[in-house]
Amino acid sequence: MKKTLLIYMALILFFGIAIAGILHYGTLLESHLFSEVIAPAASSLPTTISDTFLKQLHHPLPLLLIQFIVIMIVTRLFGYLVSFVAQPTVVGEIVAGIILGPSLMGALFPDMFITLFPKESLGNLHLISQLGLIFFMFVVGMELDFDKIKKQSSASVFISHVSIIFPFFLGVALAYWLYPIFAPKKISFIPFALFIGIAMSITAFPVLARIIKEKNIGDTRYGSMAITCAAADDITAWYILALIIAISVSGSLSSSFVLLLLIALYVTVMFYVIRPLFARIGRSQSERLSMNGMSFIIVLLLLSSLATEAIGVHALFGAFMAGAMMPSSALSRLKELIAPRLEYVSLLVLLPLFFALTGLRSEIGLLNSVDAWLICGGIIVLAVFGKLFGSALASKYMGFSWRDSFALGVLMNTRGLMELVVLNIGYEMGILSTELFTMFVVMALATTIMTGPMLNLITRGFKENKVVETMQKSLIDLLSHELRTPLTLIRGAASNLSNPNFNLADKDKEEMVQTIVEGSRRMEKVIDNLLVNARFREGKTPLNKTMLRLEDIISSALAIAENDWNRQAKLSISPDLPPLNGDTALLQLAIGNLLDNAFKYGHEVNLEVSSAFSEITLTLCNNGDLPPPDTIATLGTLPGRLDNSEGKPGSGIGLRLSKNIIEVHGGTLSITLEDNYFCVRVTLRSE
Repeated sequence: MKKTLLIYMALILFFGIAIAGILHYGTLLESHLFSEVIAPAASSLPTTISDTFLKQLHHPLPLLLIQFIVIMIVTRLFGYLVSFVAQPTVVGEIVAGIILGPSLMGALFPDMFITLFPKESLGNLHLISQLGLIFFMFVVGMELDFDKIKKQSSASVFISHVSIIFPFFLGVALAYWLYPIFAPKKISFIPFALFIGIAMSITAFPVLARIIKEKNIGDTRYGSMAITCAAADDITAWYILALIIAISVSGSLSSSFVLLLLIALYVTVMFYVIRPLFARIGRSQSERLSMNGMSFIIVLLLLSSLATEAIGVHALFGAFMAGAMMPSSALSRLKELIAPRLEYVSLLVLLPLFFALTGLRSEIGLLNSVDAWLICGGIIVLAVFGKLFGSALASKYMGFSWRDSFALGVLMNTRGLMELVVLNIGYEMGILSTELFTMFVVMALATTIMTGPMLNLITRGFKENKVVETMQKSLIDLLSHELRTPLTLIRGAASNLSNPNFNLADKDKEEMVQTIVEGSRRMEKVIDNLLVNARFREGKTPLNKTMLRLEDIISSALAIAENDWNRQAKLSISPDLPPLNGDTALLQLAIGNLLDNAFKYGHEVNLEVSSAFSEITLTLCNNGDLPPPDTIATLGTLPGRLDNSEGKPGSGIGLRLSKNIIEVHGGTLSITLEDNYFCVRVTLRSE
């Protein structure tokens, strides 16, 4: 050990002396070659260090690193602060970008702003932020599942498309007013109007998904529908945006035909070449993704972005399409393996540069008049009206309650980051002026901020619909009585059959078995009602409406009831009943409940179905053990038990559930006593 140390020190000493000697003789060589040697000026050590530091800051790389550090700290700080007021992180990041821009820092600290963000450095920021956006849009595309979207219901398709076309129309109409005031020179009306339209129509799928997850409303009817509609919105909006860019680049609808053909060719290649290729990669690397596999996918992502940029659409559309071509999560773990690797780089490092760049392009100081702020406010009001009310009215038309319709509209009104992406594309293409760009950034920020408070206001301010209220009140009664009765019958009969001390005749055993069968049948009916009850409570029972014939439903429900109760009903159905638009399963459950109650309490059951104009009336009457009139009078308002005139316990739960199902379909259900008959009258309107 000592020998090695001595050799090491000797080598260091020898080579150190040799290097010093070479440097000494090198300076002598310098004096022979040059007649004048300018000696460096003497300066103090602190001055030398500060001058060197300031000189280095003017180099592109150190300046870029400082910009990175400042932007990341400020965006993460404000993203953290807004969480205390129940706002999504993207709100803080947008605010951070505005603070770092000319709107605040440039106005309050102009020297610091010019030093930190000189104009010549913005090109580097832009290019790197675009790279971050490419990775981000790839991840957004991966979050969309084409297989699930293809299976979505007609309701989600209708709501999604109305939530795009209505605000798009309002945006185009708004453009007619804004064009003379804000349109840049040499920009024709068509691309300007189309860009304003798409800017009003965007829904921020990633931000919306984050809000739904944070509020734990993914299992509600409006929450799950919002996710589905937003996904369809994103795909539709990006296809529309690609067409708008093509028209804008070409200058007119006619000259954009060739470009549209190139877009169609690109989409065809993505669906029939790249998508199967991604599926093959997913099958071959199902457990872990190798470095080569990841590199190959990134190369395909960049090639897709390059292709769309080359044909004039924008690189971000290519990144989005590449992500959307990933195989479904049900078939492969490829999305699960790729997304975390890219999200950390894009969301934490590169994407904050985009927020800063958006803030640098926004100049709120340009809105320096009352008129400018009134126009900005008008844009916000029109954007909220188009998206919120368009989605809400479409939802109401598809059978949602007003509460769920407005909640869905508020969620679809979230714009966030996706709006900024579209605005920046329009700004870079010279379609949006700086002043109009700033107004739309304020609109994107305002509509995203209002999502949480408005959602809380609607879900708390609106009383839950009649169905939900009644079902919640009825649940305890249903559990305590309807479910307990058949369980008691089954337990008693089973106990008698299994007791060795009881010598039962065959006839008694047969009756016990029949009691168990009857109790099981009653339990099955109660469980069906209970499941519908629970689904109504949580808002998870969207009406799956189809065109149906009520006589078919009545015949099916009647056949089951007659078989269960071993009795026949007197049936009278008018010919040529008009068709109904309704949920077959729920209507069959409702009518089945009514028939079950009639057979349970009555010896004689009469069923009459008639129609007049567009209304169908079903009248179901039974005699037997009848409840008193005062009990019948309370059936529409109270969830209490339905006892007959002799005090025999019964339940109005099934009857009340039927009433609510009928009301959901826009019909009415009334109960009366007529000549010692208990009569239920149902009226439904044909569409």
